[in-house]
Amino acid sequence: MEIIIKIIIKIELIVNLILLLLFYMHMFQLNAYFLKKYANWMKVNIKKILLRSIGILIPSLTLLFNNNLANVMSIIILAISIFANLPKGKAKIPLKFTNRVIRMFITQVIIIVLICIISNNFITLGVLNIIAFCLCIIANIINYPMEYGIRKYYINDAKKILKNMPNLTVIGVTGSYGKTSVKNFLVKNLSAKYEVLTTPKNYNTMMGVVKTIREELRPIHQIFVCEMGATKIGDIKEICDIVKPKLGVITSIGPQHLEGFKTIDNIIKTKFELYDSVNKNGGITFLNYDNEYLSKQNKPNIMTYGVNNEKLDYSAFNLKSSSQGLSFSIKNVEFKTKLIGRHNIANITGAIAVANYLDISLDRLVSRVREIKSVEHRLQLISKGNFNIIDDAYNSNPVSSKSAIDTLSEFEGIKIIVTPGLIELGGDEEKFNFEFGEYMCNVCDYIFLVNSTISKYILNGINSKKFSKDKIFMVNSPQEAVTQITNFGLNDKVTVLLENDLPDNYNL
Repeated sequence: MEIIIKIIIKIELIVNLILLLLFYMHMFQLNAYFLKKYANWMKVNIKKILLRSIGILIPSLTLLFNNNLANVMSIIILAISIFANLPKGKAKIPLKFTNRVIRMFITQVIIIVLICIISNNFITLGVLNIIAFCLCIIANIINYPMEYGIRKYYINDAKKILKNMPNLTVIGVTGSYGKTSVKNFLVKNLSAKYEVLTTPKNYNTMMGVVKTIREELRPIHQIFVCEMGATKIGDIKEICDIVKPKLGVITSIGPQHLEGFKTIDNIIKTKFELYDSVNKNGGITFLNYDNEYLSKQNKPNIMTYGVNNEKLDYSAFNLKSSSQGLSFSIKNVEFKTKLIGRHNIANITGAIAVANYLDISLDRLVSRVREIKSVEHRLQLISKGNFNIIDDAYNSNPVSSKSAIDTLSEFEGIKIIVTPGLIELGGDEEKFNFEFGEYMCNVCDYIFLVNSTISKYILNGINSKKFSKDKIFMVNSPQEAVTQITNFGLNDKVTVLLENDLPDNYNL
């Protein structure tokens, strides 16, 4: 009987260890495999990580004693731990079993097997469960030389493919926000005349761009629209050194990812790595002069765009914005779209400017603009009778969040916001979330705060405006908020703004 109990405990420890390895590998991947970011994540979540470890510590200690009652208690505690470590619902960004992840898992398994063989101790499995959070770090360090070699091979292969396509025009698109929207609008416009390839979804890192080139770029393509994301100085330069863009678009500069960049000056320097590369390649960079930081950049070889400014190369006038869509004119040509959000007029204008520069007439672009669809989770309007949802959940920052609230104000009836707040703002996190709370009080009839470490800052801003406490609700998820709202039984038109949705590594 004692042997059977110990076998059960050993199986439970192995199952629990596998679940923990999967969980921490997922968190490591969400932190872009950066040791510093993963370490910061652990620091923020240290209490919850320790709680997971303590759940294993107790049954591990009981193994030191040959006591049947203690062993039975260990089985129960481990069963609870396994249940707690099972994935809860569908992840927003699931763990991707890339070749790199598979290699890291194999390395971790080898480490575990070697430790168990050397120790030949039943308690070793318990210790491995406790330190599971650092096994992916060890595996990453061990695998670094191999990963570096593989990455260099992929990069050189992508460069070789591009070298064999000398007539390909590469357009780089970057910005603190708006880059994905501009990229999609640009592809729609350029497709009127050219065969266009673009980086899909959020493939805006160096290796995401490399993967797109190696797997999708074909001789038929005439233009490659390359979205370029960055979390530190040098990220965009790395991408530019591979793709060598002939044209560039910088959509915005703002306090996005301040946690990594530290200062606005570092963000400006990083985004203008695209300009530096385009300029070196003898090309033109398009700047959104509606942005306060970009409008101060007086550089050669640029074209400017924005709204209500006759001094710009491309400017939108006669702006009309409502819950039904947008309309505006550029150089006396009228454009209409079903997109919502007044700030999208500048984004569309930028896409029109680049397409027109590449010899597509404004008249021809009218129909392309009319066909533009909203980007998923970026002011995406979902309507069901009198109930509207504005899904702006992908990512948010101090500027875009206020633009989203302005868009909400254009809808009739009851206006509701659901948000966990704004993240990755470094030392300014409290300040910007306080201002966010203040700003939503000007428009919203009800406010739903998704419980997070930053929701208290929003609440402070809301309370400073003396907003009715009866109309403020705390929930655990956006889904819970929508359920509560539908249960209100409101007869009037209702519009719900889902503003931001924290990634899984913020929801431990």
